Amino acid sequence: MGTYVDQAKGNGELLADVPVDTFRSHIRFIEKHNLWDEVRGALAEAGVDTVAMDIRPVRVISELVAAKGDALPEEADHSGAVVTPECGCDSISGRPPVTPVGGGDAGAGDAGARPQ
Repeated sequence: MGTYVDQAKGNGELLADVPVDTFRSHIRFIEKHNLWDEVRGALAEAGVDTVAMDIRPVRVISELVAAKGDALPEEADHSGAVVTPECGCDSISGRPPVTPVGGGDAGAGDAGARPQ
């Protein structure tokens, strides 16, 4: 396949300047709709197996991700991880799920404080 940069040079194409907000919008759309497999497939079909980026934003983003990653607690949500809460809590709020009958605490007994 080769890199996109090599293919672009061979096709006479140039790299494009993409505004950060446009890049962000596209990435958020892909993530929100879980389209990563489709994106990979479309890129592979086009013979693209790398994404060419200027080294400056790559360094800035890499440093930011490394710093933020180091600051996160070990229990932080990891990309691609599937987490099933053992407490039966709503995985977003940490509160017990609300059921049509009762408030979701049935059988909880004196299990201690609820997760916040």
